[in-house]
Amino acid sequence: MRNKLLRIVVSAVLLARIASRTDWDQLGSGFAGLRWELWLAAVLVLIGAQILSAWRWKHYTDQLELPNSVRRLTSFYFIGMFFNLMLPTSVGGDVVRAWYLDGKSGRRVPAFTSVILDRLNGLVVLVALACVGVAISPLALPDWITWSVYGIASCAVLGLGCAGLVARLGIARKGRLAQLGLMADLFRRPRILLPTLLLSVGVQAANVLLVWLIGQAIGASIPAAYYWILVPMVSLVTLLPISVNGMGVREEATVLFLAPLGVAEGTALTLSILWFAVYASVSLMGGAVYMLGHFPKPETQTAPASGPARAGAWSPDHALPPEDSRPIAEVTCGSIGGDSDQGRARQHRHAA
Repeated sequence: MRNKLLRIVVSAVLLARIASRTDWDQLGSGFAGLRWELWLAAVLVLIGAQILSAWRWKHYTDQLELPNSVRRLTSFYFIGMFFNLMLPTSVGGDVVRAWYLDGKSGRRVPAFTSVILDRLNGLVVLVALACVGVAISPLALPDWITWSVYGIASCAVLGLGCAGLVARLGIARKGRLAQLGLMADLFRRPRILLPTLLLSVGVQAANVLLVWLIGQAIGASIPAAYYWILVPMVSLVTLLPISVNGMGVREEATVLFLAPLGVAEGTALTLSILWFAVYASVSLMGGAVYMLGHFPKPETQTAPASGPARAGAWSPDHALPPEDSRPIAEVTCGSIGGDSDQGRARQHRHAA
């Protein structure tokens, strides 16, 4: 609860700071001259990126013996986007995707592992694209941008190296080691690694393309090459768990990275708001998939008058026992599934 409150406060402070210095006339003129056909094209590009992401995810789910059709995995992806939008966390949608993938199989470790691998693959390519963008940029970039990009890349390499070291030394929990072992095994398979990396390049290129389309829609004077730096860096910053869905952070980062180009703050904010609007629109489509599709709905869990809360419930304040090995600490709103048990008896024994 304290973490949620902190995120709300950070977002509120940043948004208030942005509002206090915004030239609202300039912002309004940016929206008034918007070329809607280009903005809608950006929405279609994002939809295509989600389908590519589902193809990438399928490579992992098949290898982990959790086979699903691309159509169904795409539905999970859209539902995950909806929960990412509606919940005050950047990983709530990942939790939902993993729970749907697990279903009644009782194989949460492989399900969550597939989601982590899918996320990591995309993040690695995102950082790599930013590095390439800096290396080949025709613009004279400020030193802080160059060092920011290479610093994040170094941290990513260090993080992956530490994860491999933990797995090799066996110094984590048994369930966590099982996840790391599965991940390391899949990373060593070229027939899995290469196609997923190529798909990630396509996904991240689509994300750059959609922001470029928005820039064109508002007539922003931003060189096309610079989007390969702007989009990855702003995307990475908004993943930091310090705000509600990146609100405030996204806008500040966009203004910060466009300032060296002399882009007016009002134009940068317009770009940022329309960028978020594209994601919000596609996320709301995920809400329609969730509500109208044949998918189990979360159950509202009520704790008894005394004793521990129902073990099958999702709660943002309680971690599951070690044997469950959920890789994502933040959870959302209730158990998902169609049967009445889903392994809850085992979970009650752990809770006891």
